[in-house]
Amino acid sequence: MKKLSAVSFCLCFLSAVFFLSLYFFNQPQDQNFVSSYNNRFTFISPIANEGYWGSAAYGMKKADQLQNSNTKFIGLTLYAAKGMGEAITSAVHSRTNGIITVGSHDSEVIASLKTASDAQIPIVLIDTDSSEIDRICYIGTDNYEAGRLAGKDMTSSVSDPLFIAVILSSASMENQSERLRGFQEEIALHPNCAIETVLEANSSLLLLNEMVPRTLKENPKINAIFCAEGYSSSVVGRILSSMGPDYDHIRVVAFDKMEDTLHYVESGQYFSTIVQQSDVMGELAVSILNDYQNGVLPKEDIIYTDSYSIRKDNFDTIQKYESEGVTWHIYSGNILPTPQKES
Repeated sequence: MKKLSAVSFCLCFLSAVFFLSLYFFNQPQDQNFVSSYNNRFTFISPIANEGYWGSAAYGMKKADQLQNSNTKFIGLTLYAAKGMGEAITSAVHSRTNGIITVGSHDSEVIASLKTASDAQIPIVLIDTDSSEIDRICYIGTDNYEAGRLAGKDMTSSVSDPLFIAVILSSASMENQSERLRGFQEEIALHPNCAIETVLEANSSLLLLNEMVPRTLKENPKINAIFCAEGYSSSVVGRILSSMGPDYDHIRVVAFDKMEDTLHYVESGQYFSTIVQQSDVMGELAVSILNDYQNGVLPKEDIIYTDSYSIRKDNFDTIQKYESEGVTWHIYSGNILPTPQKES
């Protein structure tokens, strides 16, 4: 009988543990008993990667550790306004204490961020500002000046005429439109240089593989390319190499410091790349949201981080992207954890 009682007790105990585990596992993440963090924030990124956006998330993670906050990193495999809007709406429903994301003119994104504002969730924009969004501040590169810097690199020590193709992911993204505007104004100072075409490739390898060779073959006088965003910067070098030595002369000015981009700069295939400090953007964003929750408003509406040019002759000054410890949750209608992956 004693043995039977002991077995019964063990079975009852294990059953209780099992059902309690199920109960706690299925509780919403925002319940107070789950965490002792001061604040929970959500970063919604256009793309989940280990490069530029991974570095931004790494800066947030560093600030979290200093201020006892917790930021969830949500990203898309490929930028889509609908997906961004849905991910932002999901963050609103999770009762996050603050949202960090990028500005946009897309109606789906603006509508979702308006929902966040109406719910009195503070918003910090990084990388790309937007006047249509009620945010507490913008943190990022002065994209107009970064575009001018790219234009100065493009025309540096050039005597022959330049006929330039510009590659964007989307002209609707204010950061890229501002870079293009700065680049155009700098190029306009050089009568022997002109922008021949502007391509929008939506950060798609398929589109770039089709558009770049076709454009260069249809317009053989193009002898320069400005990649105004990070994804095209990382793949245009390989596309040009695959087209053969007839395209070795093309001067390329790139953006950001993806591993492939840096390789092309170091080898001399690219003239330069314009580098931003996305880790600083992320770190400041979390710090400002924590301050805001403590009743401290940011001192400035717009906070600019530095950008600078990396060329072969100053390559040893580069600091590579860091994203150690960042875990992305990929948005595809559901939020699912996934290993970090370059897009």
